[in-house]
Formats: sequence, structure tokens, C-alpha cells
Amino acid sequence: MLKSDEKYFWRNFLTLLILLILAMGILTFQQVLNVSQEESRNDELRLRSELEVLVAAVAPVFEQYPQLQRASAAEDISVGKQRATGTDYLRTLVTTAAQATALRITLINAEGEVLLDSSEDASKMNNHLFRPEVQMSLVESLGYVERYSNTLNKNFYYQAKAVRDLEGKILGFVRVARASEDLDMTISGLRWSVIQPALLVLGFMIGLAWWVVMKNSAVIQLLIDTTVAIAKGDYERRVPEARAQGMKRLADAINKMARQSAVRLQELTSERNRLQAIFAGMVEGVIDLDEDQRIAHINDEARRLLGLRLNPVGKHYWESIRANEIVDAVDEALTEDKVVQTEFEYKRGNENLQLKIYTVGLNDEEGGSLGSVIVLQDVTELRTLERVRTDFVANASHELKTPITAIRGLSETVLGDEQADRATLMSFMERIHAQSVRLSSLVLDLLTISRLEADSQTDSFSIMNFVELVRRAVMTARANADSKNLELVYDLPDTLSLEVFGDRQNLSQLVDNLIDNAIKYTPNGGVIKVSVCQQEQECMLKVADNGIGISPQYVDRVFERFYRVDKVRSQSLGGTGLGLSIVRNIAEKHGGTVSVVSQLGVGSTFTLRLPLAASQASRE
Repeated sequence: MLKSDEKYFWRNFLTLLILLILAMGILTFQQVLNVSQEESRNDELRLRSELEVLVAAVAPVFEQYPQLQRASAAEDISVGKQRATGTDYLRTLVTTAAQATALRITLINAEGEVLLDSSEDASKMNNHLFRPEVQMSLVESLGYVERYSNTLNKNFYYQAKAVRDLEGKILGFVRVARASEDLDMTISGLRWSVIQPALLVLGFMIGLAWWVVMKNSAVIQLLIDTTVAIAKGDYERRVPEARAQGMKRLADAINKMARQSAVRLQELTSERNRLQAIFAGMVEGVIDLDEDQRIAHINDEARRLLGLRLNPVGKHYWESIRANEIVDAVDEALTEDKVVQTEFEYKRGNENLQLKIYTVGLNDEEGGSLGSVIVLQDVTELRTLERVRTDFVANASHELKTPITAIRGLSETVLGDEQADRATLMSFMERIHAQSVRLSSLVLDLLTISRLEADSQTDSFSIMNFVELVRRAVMTARANADSKNLELVYDLPDTLSLEVFGDRQNLSQLVDNLIDNAIKYTPNGGVIKVSVCQQEQECMLKVADNGIGISPQYVDRVFERFYRVDKVRSQSLGGTGLGLSIVRNIAEKHGGTVSVVSQLGVGSTFTLRLPLAASQASRE
């Protein structure tokens, strides 16, 4: 069985060996990859450069000797001489360039016929117009492809470029190619030039690692043994400096640790007790006060709630926190040794927060005071919701009381007057019926709001044509508009299908409420216009009227529950004050918004925006 120092040696040496091999392997692989990629890029650039030079050299010849193109059978002798002269010049150019660059060079005329090729007899070569690189050069500035050459029976990397005159007319094509095996041989040589020195460096580093680990293994084992002894409580154990060799600083640190461990242990125990007490009483914002009532710790949430920009640590808490309720709570907690809970209103800048605080005194094991902890909780939103709920109950009770009181009074009158004639009874019954209808509408609207706020499911959602939905709502409301001699016009696109994702019943109720609201508050002879259009990725519905309008100070409140701009007129029209609140809830449930622009005595325009089904699906 291996001794402890031997196990340490082999464990560290093998670990270092694996790391060296991995590191050198990764570096060598990266270098080989970089060299291969760089050589490939350089070869491509060289091909492109040679191609550009050849195109520049060939273009004037193609322009000067147009007879290089396919000639008719009736060509004269002068044309043949000109072609021969141009061909000789190009043959010399291609031969010289091919020998200098070791590339295969091909000249092709505008019809795709091969004029010259540095590696093959051009007369035996097929038409090249539909070669991939040639076709690509017609669309882009440069055509390039790697493929198998049936002519030479091996893989080539081709680049081709169209030769054009000043007017952009194609005069022909120049193509250069390099055999893939030539590039592979070059890259293989470059790879070996990288791998060979890497292997030499790796061998040297392995030998050096062996020597270093062997030299330090004994010292490391000594340090381990000493540290284990100190951890077991032997604080008198020390590392001899004579045996520390190159790890003197580590040996000094271990010896210093042994001297300070006893002192630190007591300090850590006290600090642990403090932290445990703090976190046990923590709710949100936490402030830790020491025995002198100075702030020892304060978390970010407490600083945010109290609006403290500067760090108050080290100061008396009353110097930074100007709240008498907190001072009184701390004094009571320290005096009576109990948890003190209180709630108060705190002004933070322009905001009024409702804060609930818990204060508890901290004591050590001997009963001595360690200070106290203050825990703060922001209950502003909770109290606001409670107030909204109370207001809602009060408003709902008030609205329900009115028709109930009217029904009760009318029914008691009918029951108490046995001599009443039929006309009087019918009058009272009509009024009772009207109040019952109002009461029913109010209850239905309350149930609708409750359902909308409680139901967050989208099981009933489907994709629908919003334009058709609005068209049906307008047709339904036309009879009501005609009864008031109102002109109800609509601008709905016949060919545009704006699809939204939502609950058909809810959206129908939303549109009905907006149109009904416009009919109610537009005098006889007025005009109501309903329009639908698409704006970017949203469907927009506008309901505009020239009715009584809304004063600027009331515009922002029209969507509140039970809010009426003209209460007498609204009640006479049978309004419950919940219609626009329902509209807002439905719009928000469908990810949309509703707004109003109004001017007193001029009219109002309500605008609904809903995301289109396609845009909503892409966002989700």
C-alpha cells in the first residue's frame, strides 16, 4: 500500500500530466486548425488576386478582338487573322500565368465555349456556360465552388469572374482553379511544422513537472499533517521553517492561523449568534443596531424603503432615520425585552408609504445586550387594496340601495292603497319594473367584473375576425340609435381580415358597451362613427361621437367603477357606472389598452388597441 506522501505525489503528478497533455493538445489543435484555416483563406485570396489580374489583362483583348466569340461560317480572312492574333496573345498570357502560379486557367467566351485551358485541349472541352462557378459569376461579382472535374478526374476549387465592357455587357469569363490535393499537401506540411515543436515542448514540460512535484511532495505532506493537527484542536503545532523550503509563506500562514484560531473562534461564535438572531427575525428590510444604538448592518431593502442614499453604518440610527415611531419601538423593545410591532405612515420623498415594523432586542448567552434588530415591511399596496375593496363595497351597496329602496317604497304604496285605480297601479308597476331592470343590470355588471378579475384562464380563447365582430355589434345597435334619431356610421374594411385571439363573448360585450355608451351620451340628431383599422401589429377600434363630452379633469376617471360624469343623466339613462370599467378589464385581459380623448360639448373618441393574433403568438 502506498504511503501518504507517495499517494500525494502520484495524484498531483498524474493530474499535472493530464492537464499538460490537455493544454498542449488543445493549443496544438487550435494552432493546427488556425494554420489550416489561414492557409485556406490565403489560398482563396491568392486565387482571387490572380483571377482579378487575369480579368484585367484579358478584358482589353476581348474588347479589341470581338471575333474571339463564335464566328459565322462566312467569316472573311481578315476576321480570321484578327482572331488568330488575339488567340496567340491569350495563349501566351495563359501559359505564362499558369507556369508562374501553378494554377489551372480557363478562358471562356460569352456563349460558354472554352477558348483556352492551361491543362487541357480547349477544342475537346464541353460548353462551360452552365458550370456552377460560371452561373454564380453571372449573379454575383465572383463565382466559386469546389467540385470534381470530369476532364482531369480530380477535385478542384474553382473561382470564375465575368469579363464585362464599360456598358456591363458580358464579353466572356475567366476561371482559375487549384487542385484540392495540392492544397492538402501544403496544409499537411504546415501542420507537421506546428506539431513537431509542440511534442518537444510537451516532453520537456513533463520532465520539469516530475522534478517539481517530487521536490515539493514532502513539504506539502508536512503542511497537510500540520493543518490536520490544528484543525483537530492542536493549536501548539507548528511547521518548522527549515523544512518549509520554497513554501515559507504558506508555512508562516499556517503557524499564524494556529495562533489566532483560539481568538477567532470566540469572535466567530459571537458573530454567528448575531447573524442567526438577525435572520430569524428578518421579514424584508433589516437594520441591526449594536449595543450603542449605532447601525451595524442594514440591507438594501431597508435603505430603499427609508430612502437612504448614503450608507448610515456606524451612525446612531436616529440620525439617519427620522421616524419617531421607530425610535419608540426600539426603546420599548429594549426596555420590556419583547417583540414590538407597530404600523405607521412614512414619507419617502414625494411618496407616502405604509410601513409595518417589528423590533426585538438581542442578548448574548449571559444576558448582556447585543443591541436590537428592526425589521420593516412595506404594506402600502396591501392597505391600498383594502381601501379599494372597502370603497367598492360602499359604492356597490349605495348603488344597490337606490333601486331596492325605490322598489320597496313603490311596492309598499301599492299594497297600502287598496282603492288605487288600474292606471295608478300600472304606473307604479312600470316604475317598479324599471327599477328591477336597473337592479338586474347592476347585478349582472358586478358579476361580470367579478368573473373577469377572477378568471385568468384562456380556455375559451380562439382566433376570430374582429372586423366581422364589430360589424355585427353595429347592426345590433342600429335599432337603438334609430330610436334616438342618431346617425350610426361605420368604416370597416371589406377585404381586410383582422384576426385577434380572445374570448368572443367578452370582446362582443366590450364593443357593445362602447357603442351603447356613445348612444347614451349623444343627443338626438347626433352622429356616431365606428371604425376599425390596422396599425403596425395591432388592431385599432375607434368609437367617436359628437355628444356631451367630458371635462379634462374627469377624463382619467371614466374607467373607474361606479364613476359617472353626470350622475343624474346616467341614472335616467339606466347606466350602472360599470360599463367602461368592464371595457377596461376585458381589454387588459386580452393584452390590449383602451383610452379616451374628449372635449366638453364637442364629443368623445374611445380607442381600443388589441394585439393581432399573429404578433401575439410570436411574442408568446
